[in-house]
Amino acid sequence: MSHRRSWCLLLLILLMLPAQTAAQVPAVDRVDPGNWWAGMNWDEVQLMVCGSHLDAVTAHAPDEGLHVTAVHSVPNDSYAFVDVQFAQDLTPGTYDIVVSSPAGADTIAYPVHERTVGANGPQGFGPDDVVYLITPDRFANGDPSNDRVKGLRDEYDPSDPRMRHGGDLQGIIDRLDALEDLGITTLWLTPILENRGRNSYHGYAATDLYRVDPRFGTNDTYRRLVEEAHECGLKVIYDHVSNHIGIEHPWIGNLPRESWLNGSVEDHHSEKHYKMSVADPHADPEQKELLRTFWFVDAMPDLNQEDPFVANYLIQNMIWWIETTGLDGIREDTYPYADPEFLSDWAEALQAEYPNLSIVGEVWDTAPAYTAMYQTGSKLSTGVETHLPSVMDFALSTALRDYVQGKDGLAAVYQVLAQDFLYGDPMNVMTLVDNHDMPRVAYLAKGDTARVRQVLTMLFTLRGVPQMLYGTEIGMVGGASHVELRADYPGGFPGDTRDAFTRQGRTDAENARYDFVQSLLTLRAEHPALRRGRLVQYPPTYGEPVYTYRRVHGEEEFLIIINGSDTARDVGLEEELNHHSVPIELIDARTGQRMNQASDADADGDGTSPGQTHTIRVDGYGALVLQVVPADA
Repeated sequence: MSHRRSWCLLLLILLMLPAQTAAQVPAVDRVDPGNWWAGMNWDEVQLMVCGSHLDAVTAHAPDEGLHVTAVHSVPNDSYAFVDVQFAQDLTPGTYDIVVSSPAGADTIAYPVHERTVGANGPQGFGPDDVVYLITPDRFANGDPSNDRVKGLRDEYDPSDPRMRHGGDLQGIIDRLDALEDLGITTLWLTPILENRGRNSYHGYAATDLYRVDPRFGTNDTYRRLVEEAHECGLKVIYDHVSNHIGIEHPWIGNLPRESWLNGSVEDHHSEKHYKMSVADPHADPEQKELLRTFWFVDAMPDLNQEDPFVANYLIQNMIWWIETTGLDGIREDTYPYADPEFLSDWAEALQAEYPNLSIVGEVWDTAPAYTAMYQTGSKLSTGVETHLPSVMDFALSTALRDYVQGKDGLAAVYQVLAQDFLYGDPMNVMTLVDNHDMPRVAYLAKGDTARVRQVLTMLFTLRGVPQMLYGTEIGMVGGASHVELRADYPGGFPGDTRDAFTRQGRTDAENARYDFVQSLLTLRAEHPALRRGRLVQYPPTYGEPVYTYRRVHGEEEFLIIINGSDTARDVGLEEELNHHSVPIELIDARTGQRMNQASDADADGDGTSPGQTHTIRVDGYGALVLQVVPADA
């Protein structure tokens, strides 16, 4: 090669070198979580740094109080994971974190806030509460300007039950006074995170775990919802999904790590709902693995919580939402499908940060034993300590739903409750007759309003934390499918011809249902026995389809009678009342009517108490809530 050609080649290389070097300078576009707080129990945060040319970077924090303890490079140079230790006495402010490579550096200005919730919040929820479940898109549209949002698929079409109808967080804020008046205490909103996928209104396929869907509002709107709910005396439950994300999440086209998902878009398990394998002594061990790793549907990629970076991301994300908004509890979606050891660590970390936090797991099965084993303190075990205070009682729900349809009798309700010994805390299970995934109780009843009243009476007077679906208070019927049952609340949307949030806007039938539900919620709020009282139940006998039970708390006692026959019955109450040594009276708790005169506990004068001999007439498919009081009260 000639000297001339050698010099030309060298010059070309020198000319190209600066451009190549400049192109390799790390650039940070996003950091998750985007901020943290001083004085947190979780004081070593793993930052997911997103951008470009992040392979083989180092990082340091030049200011005192922050210390980078590790940098984890991954093959995908769009990501790096930076572990940062926060001093407990760190002053809130903005701190630099410098991400460097031999080619250059980029600086993250990282905000550290003063704590907003504090170590004693959230409030949590329990037997004193009544949970009101809302699908935000179908409840009320408070801000029509966000019905369509640039950059997100336009799915706004109120005429199509599969599309978005425009309900949002502002619509809920605008109805907080009405919800407070109804008598509920706690709001559970189906997921409110950004969801770019098709049929996105339901929210269970998130595409950004740190952003409220703009069609619902903003992160600030959600924070304001929680604040204003608290001002109305209402709590807020966050619907959380550890198991999966949406297929249109940016991760899917650019995974942070190869192990981020269970399987891949092209190759994954489907339809492996092997929930019983957790308890089945005869199950093939592979069934448990398939349960953990299968994709709920193809549009919901399954997260691999065994990857420690995924686990940290999910734990920190939930702490971030609690501290950002002050929410009070969590409903954990598809609980048995995620990695059980991760869920245990997740719940333990959250409760270490927030001792009063309540978490209810969606464990959907008709067998009490299967559901109970997930609640912490159960006599049964999944093999992993769950740290899960509450589970959803789908076994009781099934019994109530079968009864309202005429498929089964009241004995099935009794039998489910007779298995409460399996739970760690049966008073803290969440009870329901329907929800956003189940046809409404009014639809199942096919116009039988008497039976609907019976199951609602049981829902609000039996043990547990009752949950009701939005619109139950006005008898919304919906339909058989998910999209039909998630109907719009009348009066929540522009163009509605009436406003069922008001008495004037409801029909006579809706007002009758509303008054009935409100009266039960009022009784529950006024009487600890109906919330926390000991449950004493009596088995319905063959040929006598009447179910009775008592709730007893200190000196306060209630007797509930459910007539499972279509004909009126005279119900003798000797067994239910023979424990009283003084004459008592029974008062209809809803109307205040005295139901009969007290019988003499010692009629023969021999100093003994043969027991009460009250007989109460109960209408066909009737339900009575009776307060038991001394005769001279």
